[in-house]
Amino acid sequence: MRKIMLGLLAASLAVMPLSGSSANEYKHHMKHVKKEPPHQTQSHNTTGQWAVGCGIASAASLMLGTAIAGSDKNKKNRRQLTITEAYWAASACPFLLPLAFVAQATCPDNKATYQIATLAYRYLETHPSADQSAFTSAYGEACRTGKLSPEFVAFVTANGLYARAATRRAISVRG
Repeated sequence: MRKIMLGLLAASLAVMPLSGSSANEYKHHMKHVKKEPPHQTQSHNTTGQWAVGCGIASAASLMLGTAIAGSDKNKKNRRQLTITEAYWAASACPFLLPLAFVAQATCPDNKATYQIATLAYRYLETHPSADQSAFTSAYGEACRTGKLSPEFVAFVTANGLYARAATRRAISVRG
């Protein structure tokens, strides 16, 4: 067994180049094929980056606007953004600017829309995952007439949403 192992070791040493010159001779016998670098295409299209940046700017301005409206020092004035305010905040992205102009022209903010935004904020404090369709319907009515609908006043009263003060203010805005 020892003779076989020594024979394999001697054979491997004989085949393996031991000096730099013999390694160079071995290298010259091999063909060297030069590889071309892969073709790289450069795109100057920045639409995707611009759209992502634009979306981030709009979302950030909406978050800031919501935080400002919802953190009024006077707890009675805390509210959500009105639709018009939300469009103006989102218009940090220039392609949303025409929508802000349309929202401003079709539904300028008034006492009724601010009252709805305040009541919606209070409603979501007590009912975090509740349906807000009553507020959406009331907002449309407030935009058209500048007054709160009797159905919305009944909804506010039925949900105990600061019933006395909210109803009093709603009636004063309505009348």
